[in-house]
Amino acid sequence: MTAIICLLSSLKLMNNKHKIKYPLKPFPHFDSQLKITTQVQKNLQDPHYIKSHSFYPFINYTKTTRKFTQDKVTKEKKLSDPKTREIYYASHMDGYIFRYYGEILNNKYNLICGKKNIDYVSLAYRNNRRGQNNIHFSAEVISFLSQQKEAFIFVSDFSKYFDNLNHTILKQKLIETLNCGLTLPDDWWNIFRHITKFSWVKKEIVLKDLEEKDGQKRSKTNKERYYTPQQFRKFRKKVKINRNTTNKGIPQGTAISAVLANVYAIDLDVALNQYAQAYGGIYRRYSDDIILILPNSIFDLTHENNIRTIIKENKVDVGEGKTSSLYYIDQNIYINSDCSKLGKLDYLGFSFDGKKVQIREKSLYKYYHRAYKKIKSINNASYYFERKIKRKVGRRKLYSLYTHLGINYKGYGNFITYSRKAHSIFSEISGIESKIAGQTKRHWTKIQKRIRK
Repeated sequence: MTAIICLLSSLKLMNNKHKIKYPLKPFPHFDSQLKITTQVQKNLQDPHYIKSHSFYPFINYTKTTRKFTQDKVTKEKKLSDPKTREIYYASHMDGYIFRYYGEILNNKYNLICGKKNIDYVSLAYRNNRRGQNNIHFSAEVISFLSQQKEAFIFVSDFSKYFDNLNHTILKQKLIETLNCGLTLPDDWWNIFRHITKFSWVKKEIVLKDLEEKDGQKRSKTNKERYYTPQQFRKFRKKVKINRNTTNKGIPQGTAISAVLANVYAIDLDVALNQYAQAYGGIYRRYSDDIILILPNSIFDLTHENNIRTIIKENKVDVGEGKTSSLYYIDQNIYINSDCSKLGKLDYLGFSFDGKKVQIREKSLYKYYHRAYKKIKSINNASYYFERKIKRKVGRRKLYSLYTHLGINYKGYGNFITYSRKAHSIFSEISGIESKIAGQTKRHWTKIQKRIRK
């Protein structure tokens, strides 16, 4: 009976009056590009269609990133070792299903967060946080800390969070969030099964097969589907389709993965929030980044072990490389319990030393590095083309992306927009000084010095 009520509730949410506006994804996959037609919208809103829908395998590729680091001794800035992350992207119809059901789950998640008093705890991927971003979230934490005489600070991130989500726990929390009794409705079960026991194929295998079949490399601008349904059936018989056969992990990159990650952490959020409140403190989680601030507790050395125990009991692992305990006293932050060595709190892209707040040096360095890289490409182009076409090349794009002339770029702005907004918000906090405006004050001069005249 409870499952039937849940199904009727889903049907009510997915009525035909609900307008769905999803952008067309400009990439090829195993199905064709798909616009949100009346029929597609009807299928998305039909649980009977979803429960029998056959999902395509994800296409997988490895994304490599390198961060900017500073040598502690020489202060020299350099690129870190490469860090890899597995990205999975769904076919066009599958992606619409994940997005639509992700929105429904987000609404359900908001309700359960309200009931459990953790609505203000979970910050990332929420559809009730429109107009807010990491500037607001970081400002709230720093404002709270600056009001304390002394406090213990625990900051950490979760190790391979998406890769380690326990399927049994995830299913239990999903049922609880949907309020579906003892089992998932058939449509949700089909989605859950595909997102946990997901299958995938490497992108390079697809491209290699197409190259062998066509005898030529596929153009990167080609947006047609990779195979017809008949060709795909032949393809999957001759190549390895990988499958997650473990009882943990969901793919990163789908529109429902982030919401499921929030759902998984419900009990953890409740436990850590209660722990923080017991000491008059606060706890916040932004995806896999967490912070606890416990006032008047710097000499209680049991906090770190207690917090680690709670995290472990909820089947989550902390990332040791980014886990630290800090101690705030008299507007200073220390990295050791005897308060003999000064440090800083880095949180959601901002650095706070107890008195002053700045954008993290890594973020600032990345901004200038990208701007200078763009300038280099413009200078190279100008050497060959400007003498022929008698006009400047690429500067409008450069100014839009990296200077104050692009503060409204594409309706969102750019890094300068971000820094100005951050400075405005942090300047309103009593008792601390925002140094953010000074960090980008000379951006125009620095950029102009490097452009070929």
